[in-house]
Amino acid sequence: MNKNIYLKLRLERQHFTKPAGKKEYGVLFKQMSPVLCVYWSCPGSPPELLYRAAFDDRKYCYKMRGSRTIMKGRFQNGNIAYIYADELELFAAVYRKDKPLTDTELELYELLNREGPMTIHVMKEFTGMLTKEITPALHRLQEKFLVFEDQADSEWDRAWYPFESEFPDVNLERYTKEEAEEELVRRFVWLNVWIDAAMVRSFYRLPLKEIKGVLERLVSNGTLAPYEGGYVRREDLQLLEGDPSDTVENAPKETEKHSVFILHKNDFLVKSNEHWLKDTFRHPEYDVLGYLLIDGAFRGCLLGHFRNGPFELEDVALWAETGGEEPVCLRNEAADGLKAALKEDILNAVELLYDPGISPLKRYMGECCSAEKNISIRA
Repeated sequence: MNKNIYLKLRLERQHFTKPAGKKEYGVLFKQMSPVLCVYWSCPGSPPELLYRAAFDDRKYCYKMRGSRTIMKGRFQNGNIAYIYADELELFAAVYRKDKPLTDTELELYELLNREGPMTIHVMKEFTGMLTKEITPALHRLQEKFLVFEDQADSEWDRAWYPFESEFPDVNLERYTKEEAEEELVRRFVWLNVWIDAAMVRSFYRLPLKEIKGVLERLVSNGTLAPYEGGYVRREDLQLLEGDPSDTVENAPKETEKHSVFILHKNDFLVKSNEHWLKDTFRHPEYDVLGYLLIDGAFRGCLLGHFRNGPFELEDVALWAETGGEEPVCLRNEAADGLKAALKEDILNAVELLYDPGISPLKRYMGECCSAEKNISIRA
């Protein structure tokens, strides 16, 4: 594989290199669905595709959510995420739980069908149940596509509806699970360019046996081709071999500007690679606040502490490709060659996400950062 072409193609397809307009954004949102909210964001926040939009997609998604163009549901082992409402049938085929109702679930389901939409507070008055009894039962009903939580805004007390009353034309039997899973994997490989079963499992949270079956079927019908331990679209094979002159050695030199993005833990590309990122980038004292995507590859992380107020930004750690799978460390001498070349680009990426007046970065590769002069001094 021509690694440089692979990384460039992945950046392009995920709209890192050319942020999407609203029409392209709609296509990208569907391809990346279910879309999780930004990690550690306020409850009720709309979803965002950070770095990928040529407009304020937070406001745009807020409006789409209010109009039910996109809707909130529970997918990927019960995680809250968003999909386009016109794809309910597709995701129901993959994620709908087909289990008998418990007594509590049945009581709440019948209540909503009899009395109409209501908040959890009103349900408490009708049933005498506690919030801790009602909430998990509603979540299970949500996973069964029997109720709908209307997250029209950022308010805490939201109305719950019978699913059928709000989406009467949705046919939950339209797709077989196999058909729906194949469609999701086709989208997944388009965006990631190269995939394997672990990546599919990491993002979609499906059983490994099912995933292997999907991959085998897509190979059999000519959609995918086995390639370097994983799979690629058959149409991409020739492209990934590339021109011999366009190699990874032609990536930006130390004096050139690098592309640097700090991706939160719920980002599509992070979730696709979560199975190895969480073991490779870690620290005994600090949280990983985000992963550094440098020239298309994961090469480090931003360390600190998540807070309900401003985050504490402790350090930036880089990880050089040394051929091993060693975990990142705060003073990784193997990364010294990248240290100076990437500093300005990384600091700019940090300040793009975090106001330095509120959450200043304390260190860069273990060296103190001067807030006033934006220079490093030896700790």
